[in-house]
Parts: sequence; structure tokens; C-alpha cells
Amino acid sequence: MSDYQPKILGFLCNWCCYTAADSAGVGRYQYPPSLRVVRMMCTGRLDPSFPLEGLVNGADAVFVGGCHPGECHYIDGNYHALVSAALVHEALERIGISKDRFLIDWASAAEGPNFVKIITRFTERVAELGPLGQAEGIEREKLRQRLIEAAEVAKNRKIRTNLISASKEMVKNGDFSRPAIAGLVAAKCDKNLTQMLGGRPV
Repeated sequence: MSDYQPKILGFLCNWCCYTAADSAGVGRYQYPPSLRVVRMMCTGRLDPSFPLEGLVNGADAVFVGGCHPGECHYIDGNYHALVSAALVHEALERIGISKDRFLIDWASAAEGPNFVKIITRFTERVAELGPLGQAEGIEREKLRQRLIEAAEVAKNRKIRTNLISASKEMVKNGDFSRPAIAGLVAAKCDKNLTQMLGGRPV
């Protein structure tokens, strides 16, 4: 692992992952001190612009942690979080940022040790990448401007409509695997993302 300690912003579900982090602390489990936490009632409330704005405002990476699929306190919130996460990954790829700087994963309230493993591995990977822009070979201020643009695109009405359509199709198909969801989001959003951000051709 690199000696560099990255700045990681975390959005944690109140019912599972936040409680897992709390229990890890109570149990005195050791994990990197680089995570700064925002508690959410459900990862399904994650706006896709939030991780992008976190990177704009100084984070080197963003982690989203929630309940295991099928165990969401709001039935299917974490599945919809995967739709938002797929858009974030798509946007990062288009603006030249490593997708390894954004992770969504799960830990139940009773899984403090698992939470520690997830955060430790993620921190190690981000430390290898270095400060935002280093691994990408892009000057940080230029990258910041791209992120500002991507965050605005994530708020765009057409993109939001695309995500709603992807979520509806995900539920209809009953396929909640990450590759299937990523494929749906890419297909639904590609035209508008290409017009707004460039990158992948239509």
C-alpha cells in the first residue's frame, strides 16, 4: 500500500452500513482514518450528482455503503442506488477519471469486520491511484472543471428521465446484476451523455 492517505467521502445507509461502521468502532477494529461519512436513510436516496460533487470539493474517491440486496429497509432502494452508481461510473469514464475512485458495496449492521475489509481494500486501491488526477495524468483544476460539468449533467432532466426508464426496465426484467444495470444505464443515457459530455460515440 502507498504511504499516501487519500481523502474518501462516504455515503452510508443509516440502517446497515452506518451501523456496521459504528460497531466496528465500538469493537476497536482498525481501518484507515481517511473516510469522512455522510449518513443517509437509504442509498436509494443517493443523487448521482453527489459523488461527482464530492470529487469536485476535494475528495480523491467516494464510497457508497448500504444494505445487502434483498435486505433494504425500503424494499428496493439499494437496487435503485445501483442505477445511480452506474451513471456515476459512466460519467467518470467519459471525463477520463478512473472508475476505481467510486465504489458501492454492502455491509449489514452486524458486519463490522466486513465493513473494515471493504474500506481497507478501497483505501489501498485509491492510495495506489494517488491524488485525484495523478493516475489519470490530468491536471487537477482541469479535472475539477470536467467534474463540475459532469455533476450538472447528472442533474439534467433528460438524464433523470433516462435513469427512471432504466430503473423501471430493471424491475421489469428482474435482473439486478451490476453488469445488467450498467448496460441498461449506458443504453438509456448514451445519446444524451454523448451530446453533453462527449466521450463514447453514439
